[in-house]
Amino acid sequence: MQTEKLIVSQGDIVSRCRAINKPGIYSLLPKANRVDNQLPRFQGVLAQVLATPQSGAKFVEYELEIATGGGTTLPIDEELEQFFYLIDGELSLNTGGRTHKMVPGGFFWLPPHTPYEINNAGDRDAQALWIRRQYIEVQGVKIPDPIVANDRDVPAEPVDTYMEQHLTPYEQLSFDLGINIQVFDPGVYFSFVESHIMEHGLYMLNGQGVYWLNNDFMEVQKDDFIYMAPFCPQFFYATGWDKSAYLLYKDVNRDYIDGL
Repeated sequence: MQTEKLIVSQGDIVSRCRAINKPGIYSLLPKANRVDNQLPRFQGVLAQVLATPQSGAKFVEYELEIATGGGTTLPIDEELEQFFYLIDGELSLNTGGRTHKMVPGGFFWLPPHTPYEINNAGDRDAQALWIRRQYIEVQGVKIPDPIVANDRDVPAEPVDTYMEQHLTPYEQLSFDLGINIQVFDPGVYFSFVESHIMEHGLYMLNGQGVYWLNNDFMEVQKDDFIYMAPFCPQFFYATGWDKSAYLLYKDVNRDYIDGL
């Protein structure tokens, strides 16, 4: 078979790369600069790796592209807590002897050693985010029960200058991670520059804006991913004509001596 040459019609590819990696501070991974990977225990699934311990994170986050008929090949049962958010398509979740139909905005949080399976029985590919981390137990604090829900059923509350949905109720001490959706009207911005101990994994679900990270300005848009290390100064304002929204991971409710 004759091999076709890939002809690049627009030169200067490097100048159009938006990816940034500043270890120990932050990274920006646009979708155009990410590569696909295969994972064990899945078939018909491609994963784009967003954050790992190799990047300095204390969690792992993937974006999954799940083809029709794709999903897990056997139940996932790990000592890690699990969070899953469906961006597009439809999936079936099997856990605890029940089957749940997931549509866009659907999500679940599962405590360690809670087996589950996912499958795409729909007629188009599904797009999802998958976050895992070691749950930090605290003596006398009960590990939370599983959550299976949809973001449309989670109220949006005003926080600072924007609206926020708590997909995990991290006001409860039993949760050691917070997963929020933060929504900004065009022109809305933080009221101050945040710099705190929490690390963040941020996935842009909609819209666009400008992020300021450790004295660097960068434009961000739908499907971009940002990792922020602890204490990284951050500031955001929404641009464009549509609402901007992102899904945000952060670690909460634990004594930070636990990291030693």
